[in-house]
Amino acid sequence: MEEEKNNRQNTDAVISFPQCIAAGVIAGVILILALLYFFRPQAAESMVFNAIRIKNTISYYVFHSSIHFYYLEMEKNGKDMRVHVNQPLEITYRDEFVVKSAVTDDIKGTNITVRIEGLGKGENDVGVLIQGIDLVNKVMAEGILNRGGAGAAPAYSILINYGKDVLARIPLKVVITPQDWLRFAKGSTDIKTQIEYLQKAVSINKEDAGVRKILAGIYARRGNLDDAVKLYQQVLTINPEDQAALRELAKCHIRKNELDLAVEIFKKLVQIDSQDAEAYEGLGLLLEEKGFRDQAVNTYQAAVKNNPDNYRIRLRLGNIYSRMNKTRPAVEQYEYIVAHAQDKTPAKLGLGDAYLKIKRYDDAVKCYKEVLAVEPRNAVALANLAAAYAGKGKSGEELDNLKKAAAINAGESVIHFNLGAAYEKRKLDSEAIREYEQALKIKPGDSDAQERLATLYFKNKKYDQAVKYYEKLAKAHPENAAIFASLGYAYGELKKYAASVENYKKALKLGANSANLHNNLAYAYGKLGREREAIAEYEKVSPPTKEVWSALAHHYLKEKKSNQAVNYYRKVAALEPRKAASYANLGNAYAAGGHWDSAIQNYLIALKYDRSDDGIYAGLGEAYEKKGLYAEALKSYTSAYELNPESSKAARRIPKLKILLLQKKLQKTD
Repeated sequence: MEEEKNNRQNTDAVISFPQCIAAGVIAGVILILALLYFFRPQAAESMVFNAIRIKNTISYYVFHSSIHFYYLEMEKNGKDMRVHVNQPLEITYRDEFVVKSAVTDDIKGTNITVRIEGLGKGENDVGVLIQGIDLVNKVMAEGILNRGGAGAAPAYSILINYGKDVLARIPLKVVITPQDWLRFAKGSTDIKTQIEYLQKAVSINKEDAGVRKILAGIYARRGNLDDAVKLYQQVLTINPEDQAALRELAKCHIRKNELDLAVEIFKKLVQIDSQDAEAYEGLGLLLEEKGFRDQAVNTYQAAVKNNPDNYRIRLRLGNIYSRMNKTRPAVEQYEYIVAHAQDKTPAKLGLGDAYLKIKRYDDAVKCYKEVLAVEPRNAVALANLAAAYAGKGKSGEELDNLKKAAAINAGESVIHFNLGAAYEKRKLDSEAIREYEQALKIKPGDSDAQERLATLYFKNKKYDQAVKYYEKLAKAHPENAAIFASLGYAYGELKKYAASVENYKKALKLGANSANLHNNLAYAYGKLGREREAIAEYEKVSPPTKEVWSALAHHYLKEKKSNQAVNYYRKVAALEPRKAASYANLGNAYAAGGHWDSAIQNYLIALKYDRSDDGIYAGLGEAYEKKGLYAEALKSYTSAYELNPESSKAARRIPKLKILLLQKKLQKTD
């Protein structure tokens, strides 16, 4: 027993000897490091780390202690680096990296493997090239992101394994940039998917203006203007002087017809950059649209002052001067462009228009011809050249150039309208109607074309077509009395008297007050049998015509108001003193009142001008009969019968008068 005890003690002594040596070495190292740290701290830190590694390695091999991980030896984007356990590896889509080795207590690394979680190529990824874009795409696709758009992706790490056990884990910090979202969105062909990705980027990138501008642009193109405006406003909260965002926001407001807001934005753009020609141009156009021409001129002038060779704005300045009928300053702008710009055509076209406006037709013709020498298919120049020729009285050249313009630009309604007007001037109504119809087909609401068509159809007595266009004009211009007056006449000619009356009444209500209007309304009332209303309208005709007096006289005669009838027929006879019918009607009116002498007198005057009217003889015969002048009556009735055997009055009275005269003769014999 004693021997075994001694042997055990000797064994323990043998085992503890290396331990004593190791302990001594460690103690010595610690003492040296303490002294070095006091005098050279940085070197000391390095030595401390190395000392710890030595200690841990010795413990691992000698005492079989737990293994320690220190860092990864890596190469990232061509540069060597070390990544420690508490140091996340930052990765962007541009990066690529390789793990060269894992530094641990296991110097040989026999049991050490490295695996890139989620992207690894196998059991051990040491020496494998890893692309950052693969990781970024995977993170974005799965939505594994921390707030802020960049951070560690918890599901993805570099795992350092000792055997089957995880020795250490180095998190991968994935940095997602606006370019990533744009790239990822562009990779999708589905616009909804693109929007979803960008919306996600916006929600987690509170200060990212770029992504917001991208998404806002998509919204604007899709017509989601409210969403676009909201995002552009967020961008401007981040950077109030973001000119691109301001410009696009202004465009959104313009599309929403919020012109005042767009004006303020362009004013801000001009304040930010006084050389921003596009901002000046946009501001000027908006002011023009709002009708503030003087302010628009001032804006264009300021832009030209800043940049005298901005020919596009000079052209706009010339154009607005021209529209304001300020021909001289317009010409000055056009001439400057012609003298200095390489592209002179737009200015020459404007110059031609200015000359055309002030009737300098020869100068206008010259300008338009110069434009056409460069652009022979310029339909506008051809159409305006036609107008210049029209001013010179050269209708043939006018028509020829308008035909060319219409052939080149068949879809321009103005050209077809002008061509129609040219045909109309030459009294080619059918051709004019064809061109006006074409203009209206291109621009259905063109009131000018409708008016010309209505007039031409009316003129050519095609009242059904005239009515069609007048009705459209009436809807578009419900305050235009002339349209309703024309409608009244057209409906009258179509014998649609009720519609005729209604339109005449509308014309009168709107202020029209002509003799023809009252006369035509009276006529329509008469055709409807509404005689009282007809007479009321006839009496409003001023100055009255013989037709009006005749109508009034006829009415009063029918109403057995012979005195009024006589009064009006006398006026007619005064206007037409050599017309039989005037005296015949006056004779009828006197006869209706029992004034037989006056009736006979007027019948006899009527016969001086017309002895072929059986009605006059019949009326005279009746008047003689009423006066007891039977022989004269028989003679007049006989004349009436000879002219018209169908005259019932004469045929009926002749036998009776013959008997009466025979009886009187017999009485005298007795």
